[in-house]
Amino acid sequence: MAEKEKTDKSDKQEETTNNQSKDGGRTPMKVNYAIIGGVVGAGVGLLSHPETGKKVASGLGKSEVMRIAGYELRRTAQEFITEQAMVTLRQTAAGYMNKYENGILPFNKKKEEAEDQQEETSSGQQNDDIEEIKEENKNLNERLDRIEEMLSSLVESKK
Repeated sequence: MAEKEKTDKSDKQEETTNNQSKDGGRTPMKVNYAIIGGVVGAGVGLLSHPETGKKVASGLGKSEVMRIAGYELRRTAQEFITEQAMVTLRQTAAGYMNKYENGILPFNKKKEEAEDQQEETSSGQQNDDIEEIKEENKNLNERLDRIEEMLSSLVESKK
């Protein structure tokens, strides 16, 4: 039993030393986070003050690194948008071509039908249509005149 207790104690000591060595590995990480937090805090503090914020912003705007980064960002965005537009255009064109090839969009048939309809409509039908439109226009003008008279009589009665 005494031996068992000794082995248990030695196992516990090994665990504590292992834990201490692991904690030793974590300590530099905690220090890094503390340094990063301090830098970020100082940056926020500088930017929150109006005068310093303006100076830092103008300094960043004038720096060559920011110009290059802005140029690269703009170029990348332009390439991305151009690529997306080309893909969309290709898909749309392919869709129309497939519809045309399958006969869903028969462009030639529509033109032929329009020509046939023009030949079928004779001058007599056109004259009849024109007369109908003139008669309709005449009726509408009469109605408008009556409405104007009614409105003018209403306005006079209100005075």
